[in-house]
Amino acid sequence: MTETHLPNTWPQPYRLLDAQPYWDALADEKLTFQRCTACRESVWPAHSFCTHCGAKSLGWTQSSGRGEIYSYSTITRGPTPVWAGIVPYTVGFIRMDEGYFLFSQIDEAPEAIRIGQRVEVRFVQRGEQKLPVFVLSKQ
Repeated sequence: MTETHLPNTWPQPYRLLDAQPYWDALADEKLTFQRCTACRESVWPAHSFCTHCGAKSLGWTQSSGRGEIYSYSTITRGPTPVWAGIVPYTVGFIRMDEGYFLFSQIDEAPEAIRIGQRVEVRFVQRGEQKLPVFVLSKQ
């Protein structure tokens, strides 16, 4: 498992303007996503229109932070010196309970991770930004 705080040299994520409310909410340890007010479908990644029905009426909703592992990969050779310093680490797609998929780090020992396992979000400081990571659910 990785440290919960790494130095400010940590690579910062690229922030799309459509997703600014997402980044703002992470600072308060809230995981959010968009939901279409026309068709009620979950939309992620953030867009200026619904990817299901085309409506431009999207609202931000707080996620439960729970889901299940859809797929994952354990990285054993970091692509840069910063990433190489924390190998092995696992990333994967989480099928969130609200119906969208989120790509994130899974902060568990690689041998403990299985597709279909229930996970829940935790927030960690990565440089100047809090980011969501997932751990195996206690429930």
